[in-house]
Parts: sequence; structure tokens; C-alpha cells
Amino acid sequence: MKHRTFIAFISLVILSLACNTPTAGQSANTIQPGEKASETAPAPTEPPDTQAAPTEAPTATLPPVDITFSINCDAIDESFLAYCDEYIAVTAEVVYPILRQITGVGLADCFGRINYTIIPGNVSESAGGQSNGAEITYSKTYSIDLVHKYDVHELIHSISNCSGALDQHVFHGMLQNSVYERLNVLDAGYFESRENAVDLNNYLLEAVKTSSGNDLYDQCRGILANSVTIAYFDIDDENAIPTLYRATINPQPAAAPNQKLTAIWGNSASQVQTLLDTLEQNYKYLIDAPECGY
Repeated sequence: MKHRTFIAFISLVILSLACNTPTAGQSANTIQPGEKASETAPAPTEPPDTQAAPTEAPTATLPPVDITFSINCDAIDESFLAYCDEYIAVTAEVVYPILRQITGVGLADCFGRINYTIIPGNVSESAGGQSNGAEITYSKTYSIDLVHKYDVHELIHSISNCSGALDQHVFHGMLQNSVYERLNVLDAGYFESRENAVDLNNYLLEAVKTSSGNDLYDQCRGILANSVTIAYFDIDDENAIPTLYRATINPQPAAAPNQKLTAIWGNSASQVQTLLDTLEQNYKYLIDAPECGY
């Protein structure tokens, strides 16, 4: 069970990693700050097998959209343009304001606009999506074909690119879960369960005892990311999320990172140490993985 969980998680992460710089194209649909998407796009003639489940709009007041979002779907069949329109509208008008509220990061501080490009195949041999700051490219399979048609994952990369916060998927479980919970999306494959995160972490905590080199780095990165996801459930305080995330923007560790942690995280070691310090000092929450320097 643990092995299957590990393989499933790694496959999901690989397909959504940010990799090479995408090629920007001409925008087909554009959402200006404060505007709605066009409702005149044609209905798809070949919809995906799985139809979209209703997504509940958040009841809390959200900050306004402060940046233009655009999407280029020129590379895919025009019968899917209605899905492109839906995808960019919900991403711009719902997901981004939620993430902006949670992280305190406005993308307008860094970019002129956010441009999405949807392509028929994978973005690269091992990636279904990738972010390069203002440019986000997705495979059709991992964007408009999904049940819930909006982006959370790559947009988090763009926000971290803008803010300078610790990335490398460390906060993805916590931030994605926070967005999906607000939208009442608890589907497997979207909302990460505590049980799943614990199962994977137990696997990694055992594997890391005999690992070295790249395997050690990957497993230690996974342990921290899963531990932060588990902390999302254990701390159970939405105010903790921006506190933890923003602590890594201008890291002020209580002490210098130890040798093991520095060897694994390199230039990000101070951010990781500050995250560990904040978890312990503010929430009495410890991550225990000595092989990784935690």
C-alpha cells in the first residue's frame, strides 16, 4: 500500500513539475482585472469523458483581480474553446484571488500579465504543466480535460517566483488543500488527504535511512513537503498558512542551518531552517528526520 501510494504521488508530481521555458503564443481569450470571461464561445463537440462537477464559489470576500490573465488555445481543436474560456475565467476570478489572500502576494507587483498556453501533448517528456513566472504552459490532458477546470498548481509556482518564497513543492499540499477546501473540492487527486500524506511520509522516512546522492535529496524534499501537508491538518489554523509561507520570503533563521540541511537544500537552506523554526516556535510542531538535517 505504501509503495503504491509513493508511486502514485511521484507520478502526479512528475507530470506537473515546472521544467523548461514555454513558448508564449498569441492570446485567444483574455480576462482583464474585474472582467468576466466571454460567454459566447462555442460548446465543445467532443467533451472529455468526465464531466465537470459543480464548484462552490467561496463565501468569503476576496481581493480583486489586479492583473490580466490570458489563454492561448490555438494549438487545440476549436471545439474545446468553451473549456478554455471556463478555465481562464475560474483561474483568474476565483483561484488567484484565493491564493493572493492566503499568500499575501499580488502578481501585479512582478508581472504585466499572466499568460496560459494549452497544447495537445505533454509540455515535456515528464511534465504535463510548467510555470516560468508570467508564462504557464499546460497539456490539454492536465488542464481543460480535468473535472475541475482551473489551475492551482502552476499558479503557485508563479506566485513563489514573484515573492521569492520557498518553492520546490514544499507548500503545494498546504496551499492547494486550502484552495480546494474553500471550493468544497475534496476529490481524490485534488485534495490531499492526511492519510495519504502520512503513508507516503512513513515510506520516505524509512527509505531515507539508506539513501544517498540524488535519492537522498529527493526523499528529503518529499519528507519536508509531506510534513508541511500533514501540518495543515494538525495545526488546523488557516492563519498559520500565510505565517509559514511568508516566513520563507525573507528568511531569518534562529541559527545557521546545519551541514546536512545545507548539503541537501543549498541556497534554500536558510528558508528551510526558518520554516522549521517557525513551525517549532509558533506551533510547537517538530519535523524529525535527522538524515535530512531536520
